[in-house]
Amino acid sequence: MIGITKAQFYHLLPVFERAYHAVQQQRLDSGEIKRIPKGGPKSHIDTFEIKLFFVLYYLKTYCTFDVLGTHFNLSGGNAHGHITRLLPVLQLALEYLNVLPKNTIKTPEELKQLIDLEGIILMDGVECACVRPQDKDQQKASYSGKKKRHTLKPLVASTTTRFILFVSLFVPGSTHDYNLMKQLFDPAMPWFDDVQVFLDLGFFGAAKDYGDSAKINLPHKKPKKSKANPSPELTADQKKENQIHAAIRVAVEHAIGGMKHFHCLMHRIRNHLDMVINSFFRISAGLWNLKITV
Repeated sequence: MIGITKAQFYHLLPVFERAYHAVQQQRLDSGEIKRIPKGGPKSHIDTFEIKLFFVLYYLKTYCTFDVLGTHFNLSGGNAHGHITRLLPVLQLALEYLNVLPKNTIKTPEELKQLIDLEGIILMDGVECACVRPQDKDQQKASYSGKKKRHTLKPLVASTTTRFILFVSLFVPGSTHDYNLMKQLFDPAMPWFDDVQVFLDLGFFGAAKDYGDSAKINLPHKKPKKSKANPSPELTADQKKENQIHAAIRVAVEHAIGGMKHFHCLMHRIRNHLDMVINSFFRISAGLWNLKITV
């Protein structure tokens, strides 16, 4: 029902409570609220246990706010209000537990520090369906020729143990995976001189663009058919190397599949606020990291 086990839920619960008080204090300091509520009428989700269950249930099932409210004796508007307030709390709690992936990496040194001792990173794009935008330009930008529907896409980086280290801010689905990588990691900088990165053929050309010093691992590409080579085939050694490469890189596919345990990424994304959609990607990745470490 909520995507994590009972033990993981109660491991997260006290940290969630601490994050809730921290977010309330931030709201008070910023002037968003005039005082921290301590009394008044009780809500139907008045305990931290229910609050955490409520927000996890939403991310796992991704039902409409009317349905969510019905399940918890709330109106659709109240359900929306609670989710808006609780998503930042859950995100902060996952950050406290050191399982929330980063969404920005500014320097090669920061990337190297993130990888730590392993020195290997696996990257791939995650494409999730979204509602069809009303604006014509946005509609064109988000239409994915690959998926034949409107999508949103971030870039995900994981370790070989399936732990997700990085989830970028999303871009429209028409953006190619490799173009997104070049936007995030400028080829003019030595991003991968000290870090090995494993990519699929969607990133073909990375070895050339990032220079000979970059440790970029790509599978062998099958030669094009021509008159001189009417039946192109990879050699036995190339096929074996591709199998080894795939066996290493499959960890990032498993990590992406773990993110999609939460149906906020499996179903068509109905939310329109960029901040909320980005939190879906990061929180889902953080919850997956929690699942494999606790």
